[in-house]
Amino acid sequence: MTGYSTYADLVGYMWGSAAVIGLEMLPILGRVSPDVPWDVLEVHAIDLGYAFQLTNFIRDVADDLRRGRVYLPQESLDQFGVDRARLARGRVDEPIRNLLAWEIERARSLYRSAEPGIELVRPTSRDCLRTASRLYEGILTEIERADYDVFSGRVSVGISRRAMVGLTGLQGAVRARRDAPRSTG
Repeated sequence: MTGYSTYADLVGYMWGSAAVIGLEMLPILGRVSPDVPWDVLEVHAIDLGYAFQLTNFIRDVADDLRRGRVYLPQESLDQFGVDRARLARGRVDEPIRNLLAWEIERARSLYRSAEPGIELVRPTSRDCLRTASRLYEGILTEIERADYDVFSGRVSVGISRRAMVGLTGLQGAVRARRDAPRSTG
């Protein structure tokens, strides 16, 4: 059985599964200016990676549990009186609802912390990051709309919302590329 005692323990896992990927993307996304220190940009990239990963953990509670894994920290489960047996019943009750609401707020806090970093990357990269961030954060909203039922099926952002956010992002990306200075040589 996989589990993590504390949020700090989970962050240790997420470092290798999510944060490092965000850091690896930074040279591709680029800085808006050489005046933006890499370490400032890195903090935002790490938080966005953590936000994406935590969103997955919240959405995938039932699937992960079937695989013998619980990624929500044990300290959070304990805080709300939730154990693996309660999760395994696959029914949303008040303690599970409160647990998931708590973790959703933690994820949203990470999205808020990461958001200023989007303005620090090259304009041609911003719309892609905004689109991914909005769609992933939208999963949290859909979980709330489903009354925190992460057991009956995989919660996702609806196709019309994905299309709208994606089209808006595509339009912004096309504009940014059109307006980007051309390099010669």
